[in-house]
Amino acid sequence: MFAEYMFDFLPQVCDIGGVDRIGASPAQDRLKPKYTVRAVARMTEVKAATLRAWEKRYGVPAPSRTPARYRLYSELDLVEIRWMKARVDEGIPPRQAARLAVERREAGVALETTDALDAPTLVADLKATCLAFDEDGAQQVLRRAAAVLRPTEIMRFVLLPTVAEIGRDWEAGLVTAAQEHFASQLARRYGGRLMDVYQPSRASRPIVCACAPGEQHELGILTVAVELRSRGLPVIYLGQDVPVESLLSSTLSIHPGVVVVAATLPEHLAAVAAARPAVLELERAGRAIVWAGPAADRAADYGLPGATAGTIEAALDAIARVLQPPALAATRD
Repeated sequence: MFAEYMFDFLPQVCDIGGVDRIGASPAQDRLKPKYTVRAVARMTEVKAATLRAWEKRYGVPAPSRTPARYRLYSELDLVEIRWMKARVDEGIPPRQAARLAVERREAGVALETTDALDAPTLVADLKATCLAFDEDGAQQVLRRAAAVLRPTEIMRFVLLPTVAEIGRDWEAGLVTAAQEHFASQLARRYGGRLMDVYQPSRASRPIVCACAPGEQHELGILTVAVELRSRGLPVIYLGQDVPVESLLSSTLSIHPGVVVVAATLPEHLAAVAAARPAVLELERAGRAIVWAGPAADRAADYGLPGATAGTIEAALDAIARVLQPPALAATRD
């Protein structure tokens, strides 16, 4: 499967740049209200008026009140505010960022330490819930992951490796197809949710992401689409098994900056190669093409023009080379 080939490693959380860190101070001290709204505004770089608005509209943060009704914030309130600010800075609307923050709060994840929240532990726990068809348990693991990982990092470093592990177990006859489908659908729903919450800019030409004809494994290309959308880039996501005629005709009318096509097997590219004259016309019309996935390096064998990328990182790099460098480099994630 596409995700399996693209994620044959499970990086530690501590190796992921920019991950929010949760301190290990005693929980009782972290719950103690002690900061005024003015102090919190200074420490979090969120204006006091914004803090009050978030609290009134969304219930985030939820400071304590003195007998005189003055707000007092705890260290955990600061963690929550910084976490929400980071999500808003990524492009998630405040209402949806607040909903994620409330889920995180209700799961009690802010009280945990990073030692218990490394990526392999999260993968193992999520795998166990998927094999048990435990939807509530899976959502609890994802909420725990939100304590230390950004949403796109949860997709890349928790969900996809989980699906990859279960996929390998299915191929070995150790788990059922139903268990593999449960995990895949969980990742697909999460990725779809991220596509909805990130608000792209309209300042640049869109990027089309699609699976080649016959390609059913969409998690890799979905993750590429989510990464691009999280960076403010407009993405048109077409999903699984896109007929070649439809893909090519739509691409000519959309005028995208880049077309990214995923393929795990050579026969998926062969189906595109059958329409090679139209693909060449696409290139002549100035549409840059990136072939992504395990079969990408076979594109040249079929006479298909464009860049090739076997991994998510390689796909993002290839897209960056086509676009203006600041467009992809100035990431919000």
